[in-house]
Amino acid sequence: MRETLTTALDLMFGHEGGYVNNPKDPGGSTKYGITHKTLAAHRGVSGVSPAEVKALTKQEATVIYQRSYWTQSGGDLLPVGIDFMTFDYGVNSGPAQAVKSLQRVIGVVADGIVGGQTLAAVKGYKGDLIGAYAAERLRFMKSLKTWSTFGRGWQKRVMNVETQARQLTQGSVLDTDVLEASAKANPIDTSITQTLKKPEAWGPLGALLTAAASLFSGSGPVQWALAVGIIVGIAVGLVSILRKRGEA
Repeated sequence: MRETLTTALDLMFGHEGGYVNNPKDPGGSTKYGITHKTLAAHRGVSGVSPAEVKALTKQEATVIYQRSYWTQSGGDLLPVGIDFMTFDYGVNSGPAQAVKSLQRVIGVVADGIVGGQTLAAVKGYKGDLIGAYAAERLRFMKSLKTWSTFGRGWQKRVMNVETQARQLTQGSVLDTDVLEASAKANPIDTSITQTLKKPEAWGPLGALLTAAASLFSGSGPVQWALAVGIIVGIAVGLVSILRKRGEA
């Protein structure tokens, strides 16, 4: 077993976080990135409850990652950096898919198995393999029907994994807290455009526009002062709405 597995697992747990059960996520109840189906398969049972998933320990998750993802994605064979990238990709989309994407980048038959031909092509690759592999992974993710829901989080994850892979090749110590990015986009990660579509945002926005009109059409120090005060007050209210949507 390669020593970098320990670092890869630390980074993985930094990405995956704790228990989630997003109704928009087809994976269902998940903890440490381990879905209920993966956990059931590992335990040799037909199914597990959300409570059992929630009770999953990091120790058992480590065993699952090592047996079912690290080895199958070529973790002990591929160069440092690329090994972590295929491992992370494999957790997100399946080891076979992760390897096939790598094989497409290096120009060999995409059979999902890391063999001699794949290893030779990786070693002989001319160019920035880390960057090319990250771009291919992102291309694949954009083809998924759930991209509109989780795309923002996925893109952040791919970018972070690329950064971490480069640091691994340089033997750097990685701060997993700083580079943490979940595989599932946060459902409350709402853009300002989406927030302004909400009815509660239009009340203060309308008042803000009215005050602005008064400001530019009025003539007198009192009217100007009142208009400025209204604008400031409404602007603060709008910022408060945006902040609350980010914390909900």
